[in-house]
Amino acid sequence: MNRIFTLILTLLGTYATSTVNAQQLFEQCQSGTSTQSLPQFKGQPTLIAGQALKVGAQYRYNYAVSEPFDMYAVIVVEDIVNAKLTLIDEADPGNADKDGRFQPQIRPDLNSLTSNREGYVQFAIHFYKASTNEPSNITGLRFTHYDMDGLTQGNNGWFREIGMVTGETGVQVSQVPSTQLTNMGTVNSGGLTWTKFFGSTIEHDGVTSDPEVAMIAIYGGMNTIKFRMGYNFKYGGRSYSSTTSRQYAAKFGCVTFGAAGVLPVKLTYFGATAKSNHTVFTNWITENEVNNSHFELERSFNNRDFNTIAVILGAKSTNGTSNNYEYTDKSAELTGKSEVYYRLKQVDKDGNISFSDIRMVRFETGNTTSVQISPNPFMEQVNLKFVSEETGTAAVKLISITGQVVYNNINRITKGLNTISLNNLSSLSRGMYIVQVTIDGKVISNEKIVKH
Repeated sequence: MNRIFTLILTLLGTYATSTVNAQQLFEQCQSGTSTQSLPQFKGQPTLIAGQALKVGAQYRYNYAVSEPFDMYAVIVVEDIVNAKLTLIDEADPGNADKDGRFQPQIRPDLNSLTSNREGYVQFAIHFYKASTNEPSNITGLRFTHYDMDGLTQGNNGWFREIGMVTGETGVQVSQVPSTQLTNMGTVNSGGLTWTKFFGSTIEHDGVTSDPEVAMIAIYGGMNTIKFRMGYNFKYGGRSYSSTTSRQYAAKFGCVTFGAAGVLPVKLTYFGATAKSNHTVFTNWITENEVNNSHFELERSFNNRDFNTIAVILGAKSTNGTSNNYEYTDKSAELTGKSEVYYRLKQVDKDGNISFSDIRMVRFETGNTTSVQISPNPFMEQVNLKFVSEETGTAAVKLISITGQVVYNNINRITKGLNTISLNNLSSLSRGMYIVQVTIDGKVISNEKIVKH
């Protein structure tokens, strides 16, 4: 239900001085802010990578923002723990406000809960400038997790929803009416520090906007938001039938943009290559560094829990506006591992952070090369970047889902960074394709890509 209340908000223990109502809270943006600059998630998104509703799935919302320039948003399902994602977004075309929210449906992974259990789905939302496919920096974003409610079950037992955010500068909850949420403090998971809230044990009707079951996270400058939506069950002598999915809801508001959507650091390449005797060579290239403090290279063996293994303060070499970095992981922890994951954490001088995409390395006979493919989805052109250890020949094929080779070319490559462009692709039919890269007769990459 949509009740209107007068609120006094608490921001990390410090009382706000103004009084607003529940609906006005999201429109109290900077002077002159248009509603067209508030991110919207209307209708059903397009699956552009991965398997629907599974870890690794990526969904795109076109025209998530239309002012001051067109932006699209990509939602990534990064992790699922003790839960099932049954619907990526519940559309509500009869209610414009709710249709603009991100409303997934989530349920426990077990049909009946008979002991204490907790689970969640971890999402990441990336914002991009449509004209360039470059990440678009946003400041002052407010992420509101609605409808964090639940119910009592048995004797002193409950089922309640949970919400977790990371990278925020503050969290607001309602004081009048008094919040029904429980601040569980911070937890460290997946290499990140999360602020965790337990929802109410009182059920609220529908996908409600009631302020006592909503929390608001406030962010500084970034282009990616990570959050978790899930449940917490305490067994109180009575099992809980969990076959029905719970409805979740989130809304975004109060944003401003960089003049051209420029991040402090433009990462043009990040790769990881397996060497003999279980070592991994990582390297990355940046352009137009502004306000950069340092990089942290993070490693994981399960693609979930990342730990910093190196802090890199300066580039190994500089060529004009390009800066080249590298680090070789020789840790004994790599011994016996079949695969390992790496990502970059960039920290600017203001303390804001951003993360690269994750690179996976498999230890096999011979070396494995990481290929970076963009944009995805594509319209007329696809660009490939990779680092080769030797001069040789690379064959690139674009293969339809029916197995037909629709594009094929052979390129001479040199030792070091190589860039290959696939041009004049506008006539291809819309849909899924495979980009296959072969170097000197060995297939090094088969990546899915979508034609719009």
